[in-house]
Amino acid sequence: MKPIFAITSFVFLISCNGQEEKQTETPAPVTETKKALPEFAYPVAMANWTMGDPNNTKIVLDVYQAWERKDSAVFAASFADSASMDMPDARRLTFTKGNAYKRLYNARSKYKSVTNKIVSAYALHNEENNADWVMVMVYNKWTYGDGVRDSALYWENWRLKDGKIVYLNSLAQAPPKTL
Repeated sequence: MKPIFAITSFVFLISCNGQEEKQTETPAPVTETKKALPEFAYPVAMANWTMGDPNNTKIVLDVYQAWERKDSAVFAASFADSASMDMPDARRLTFTKGNAYKRLYNARSKYKSVTNKIVSAYALHNEENNADWVMVMVYNKWTYGDGVRDSALYWENWRLKDGKIVYLNSLAQAPPKTL
């Protein structure tokens, strides 16, 4: 009986000692060290980027969905009081709160259907300019009102301020066959 009591006491002491160690251990704080930029061969206007707010990505993706669904009200509400869009065909579109709904409604009504396949979408924050951007690669297919179908691969850079879109730069190319 005494050996069992001794073994039980020993196991109890070891287990209590292990719990004390576990309770006193505190994880080391995680600190992110910022890497210094290397010297680039060319001047870079906006070189200091960090990951941005994912809510900005949601705002932009909601715009794509609104465009597909012909929901000009949601589309227009996502833009700031004034916004500019530089399109792939070198047109610059400028919207104000007063004309955004009508202009977007008229543009979308030219298409019978539109679908988007989002290839990538991510939010970035530029530290030099304190600017928030969302970069999107999207494969877009559409059918015109007369039934003619077309598609393009777009690389779009959306700038947001206070949760509203203020600028879009859109570039396009013929899609690769893999999409």
